[in-house]
Amino acid sequence: MRSERDRVADGIVRLCEWAAAATPGSIPRDVLARGARVLADDLSAIIGARDEPEVAAFHERVLAQPRPAEATVFRGGRRRTDRVSAAVANAVAADWLELDEGYRNVPCHAGLYVVPALLAEAEARNLPLEHMLRALVLAYEIVTRVARAWTPRAQVMQSHGRYSAVGAAAAVALARGADASRLAAAIGTAVTLTGPSPRNHLAEGILSRNVWPAAGAWSGSMAVEWAECGIAGSPGAFHDAYSTVLGGQAHPERLVADLGGHYAVLDGYTKIYACCQHLHSAVEATVALRPGLLARAALEDIAAIHVETHPLAVVLVNDRPGTTLGAKFSMNHAVAAALVTGTGGAESFTAATLAEPAIDRLRGRVKVSLRETELPPPNDRPARVVVELRDGATLESECLSAVGGPDRPLPPQVVFDKAALLAAPAYPAIRPVLETVVRLAPGRMGAGWADIVNDICRQPKENAT
Repeated sequence: MRSERDRVADGIVRLCEWAAAATPGSIPRDVLARGARVLADDLSAIIGARDEPEVAAFHERVLAQPRPAEATVFRGGRRRTDRVSAAVANAVAADWLELDEGYRNVPCHAGLYVVPALLAEAEARNLPLEHMLRALVLAYEIVTRVARAWTPRAQVMQSHGRYSAVGAAAAVALARGADASRLAAAIGTAVTLTGPSPRNHLAEGILSRNVWPAAGAWSGSMAVEWAECGIAGSPGAFHDAYSTVLGGQAHPERLVADLGGHYAVLDGYTKIYACCQHLHSAVEATVALRPGLLARAALEDIAAIHVETHPLAVVLVNDRPGTTLGAKFSMNHAVAAALVTGTGGAESFTAATLAEPAIDRLRGRVKVSLRETELPPPNDRPARVVVELRDGATLESECLSAVGGPDRPLPPQVVFDKAALLAAPAYPAIRPVLETVVRLAPGRMGAGWADIVNDICRQPKENAT
């Protein structure tokens, strides 16, 4: 009888063989279109974070170094550096606003782990869009299958450190046309570069959390370079890392079940709320409750706010977040800000909201408890919000599954609207370009990504006077 480690290794090899053999033409059109949407969504989130002080400072430091001009750091204009440095710089920005795409079935921001490294590699190679989308959806498939194939021992480690290097390595290797052996060699190294990524850093607002995907982008990119030099990892390393070291329970069959029958990228979610997805149902319920509340009382009349929610969210409690990251992982702040602003968008999680008296007052009145009954997916991340007024009256609202997931999908227009809000101030031409990309316009599919970036960076002609 083969050992569990051997079965994991076999699964990784088969997964790599399947991915390496896939062509753009063998991938369903709706899968490629969803991949294009992930690309557009995450690129907009990267650009939207360009003026965050820490992001801007790091980008300027990277761009000040004399390096080959291979790939763009997306902060307006077309300032370029070497592909690995560009991947790192864009990955630092990618999760800063908490508006990047995510994977719904298990905690895993697959697009975040794949896109920054792929953007840089594809631009450096001027990879045709159809081959770029092939690499994206296949790398997404690899990293999400890996995420599904282990049940963590405990929810103490965020997925960014666990999976980002694997996603980046898969994306870069596939963009380079790696065969199955080289793909397995690269991701087999990448998995050994997993970072601890302690989950308590989220609610505490420790900003080093935002660079975990960047560390993965560097590690994954380098794992491909090393594999091409004969420095190879082992397919068995996945069991060594996730089972032996991290103590997870392996499910080897999930690595290869129904390969090509259903693509994981179709199970992703699009964010309209700029906070941890585990809080989205509470935010949505709060926004829905607010008009009725204001019709009969003022915010000052709120005595308490009770939130019953799921296990992943119940630990995200912080009534005095010290950073915007802390606010994005604070149930107290997310609910209080939604009551004050009427939205869960980026404006509810700015630095100014940390000191806003009305929000601060309400944060202290939020009480979070575990929902008694767990529900099956897609309703496994619900929230019930009950607002108690000083006169004893209560108002309540419940959201079983927040908008944006595959069960409540948002139209592509939302991605374009996000691009207009987040990215168009820096790149005025980006929205129409992304619209053609997401539509898989024939004229785009054969175009090189560097040429598409040229179009994104093009400034509108000034009106003749």
